[in-house]
Amino acid sequence: MVFVLILGFAARLWVGRFGHNYDFDSYLIVLDALGGGQNVYSSTPRYNYGPVWFNAIGIIYDLVARNQDAFRIVLVVFLSLIDAGIFLIIWKRFGRIAAGLFFLNPISIIITGYHNQFDNGAILLGMISVELFGDDFSGPLNWRKLSGLLLLGFSLMTKHILFAFPLWLAMKQEKTAHKIIVLLLPITVFVLGFFPYWSDGAQGIVRNVWFYESARNEYLYRLFMPQALRAIIPAKIIWLLILGGFAFYLKRRKGLESLLLYTSVLVWASPSIANQYLAIPAAFLAVFFNPFSLAYMLVGTWHLIVDYDGLHFPSLQQYANRDVYYASLVILLLAAFIWEVWGGQIRRVLVKYAQMRK
Repeated sequence: MVFVLILGFAARLWVGRFGHNYDFDSYLIVLDALGGGQNVYSSTPRYNYGPVWFNAIGIIYDLVARNQDAFRIVLVVFLSLIDAGIFLIIWKRFGRIAAGLFFLNPISIIITGYHNQFDNGAILLGMISVELFGDDFSGPLNWRKLSGLLLLGFSLMTKHILFAFPLWLAMKQEKTAHKIIVLLLPITVFVLGFFPYWSDGAQGIVRNVWFYESARNEYLYRLFMPQALRAIIPAKIIWLLILGGFAFYLKRRKGLESLLLYTSVLVWASPSIANQYLAIPAAFLAVFFNPFSLAYMLVGTWHLIVDYDGLHFPSLQQYANRDVYYASLVILLLAAFIWEVWGGQIRRVLVKYAQMRK
């Protein structure tokens, strides 16, 4: 496992040598605003997250004396350490093979080393929070559980990809009062995180964070929903309904398993897909590994190698086709989720059908 860590760190640093993209340039704009004493939320529309990340990169930038080359290297190391934290939790809970599959997944390697996105930071905090909270959903909300909820709020302040997960956790509670606290406490922490920046940054916070929309490519809905229905019900509403429905359906699952399943639903049902989102379910793919998980890893890796917003090797540009790859990845991720949630029942039905045919 030490070898896996060394290899994973080296791979992340190596892909960083191929350059960077729009997001790293956005970080530099944010750092310039911080250096000038400006409110990030009022000075640029290119920061769409809570305040944790810009404070983190501000500290890193100051530590390297505002040297951009050194900052990029330290940033990749920092993000790789976050991946290593996820690796250790997976190893502890699900074993060495799953941990190795996560840390050596080329999708995670490219998103961390080249793209430098930090969804992994929010996911790691979320994983620690559910570990703190535990799987006792009938007992009192003691200090340990409350600490887990506060940390989940801090995860949302980092990047709010787990915005609906408090509902998933609340659905597991037996007492109504506990459901309300579990649902509202993390969201309250998230909202309060913007308080120091609200006076002159309110418009930017509301527009660029709370109501920010990525590319509305809607692959799941274009593939499986009639145009007439999509004209009546917006894809975002269906996405929220799916997230809410599975919060109820999967309420018997343990906390950490639920979080991993949530990351899968979040992406395959999302009305927006971008390259950095492909790494969000990386831990899910490793823990609940199946043929569709493997296919997702392979297709996603190839896409990130040839895509113009990925490594974009010039000799492979002819193979870049974002629509084809994104649509395939949504289908594969959905299939991997179905395999995990209903695979046992499906296999039993198929076996029974085969026996009847004999």
